Amino acid sequence: MAGSSLRRDFVTRPIYHMAKGVLPEMSDTEAEAIAAGDVWWDAALFTGDPDWSAFLNIPPAELTPDERAFIDGPVEQLCAMLDDWKITWEERDLPAEAWDFIKRERFFGMIIPKEFGGLGFTPYAHSEVVRKISTRSVTAAVTVMVPNSLGPGELLMQFGTGAQKQHWLPRLADGREIPAFGLTSPEAGSDAAAMTDTGVVCEGERDGQKVLGLRLNW
Repeated sequence: MAGSSLRRDFVTRPIYHMAKGVLPEMSDTEAEAIAAGDVWWDAALFTGDPDWSAFLNIPPAELTPDERAFIDGPVEQLCAMLDDWKITWEERDLPAEAWDFIKRERFFGMIIPKEFGGLGFTPYAHSEVVRKISTRSVTAAVTVMVPNSLGPGELLMQFGTGAQKQHWLPRLADGREIPAFGLTSPEAGSDAAAMTDTGVVCEGERDGQKVLGLRLNW
């Protein structure tokens, strides 16, 4: 007991305080992410005495007929267009036919309701589509995944005005508008709220023409 007490007081505690002073503080976004949602059945598992009958009674997720048809049809067709070696090492991009197909078949509008031109799929269907595509190309899978997760579609559905939804959601669903999410700052990672990059709107010359652009500090 004495040995463990000495180790705690003279080794563990000083190392902990030293590490705490070096590590960056948790941002508001990170704190909100940790506090979001719930622990579901996992909480019962970590008690050491879970109610297994309650776990077994949870119904399995199922695809709707439309979702199954999409996976068996357009998703399979897209997978046939993908050559991971060419995408990753030769072209460094998806083939043009894949881009056109993704837009035309509304892969970017999986979570957008049908009333706004999207597919209105469930989160489970979204997951299954991305899982299937990732067996052929992780690049293509992430390309489809991000507009349906980090993209502005969900934010518009939750917080957009009626006019904003009517204008932007159909354009996002059919690929006329492709959202981008740039994360570059050191120590920010995927935490957009911790970014320190700045930009200035200014006029400049590109390809011999005067254009309006954004000059970024990175």
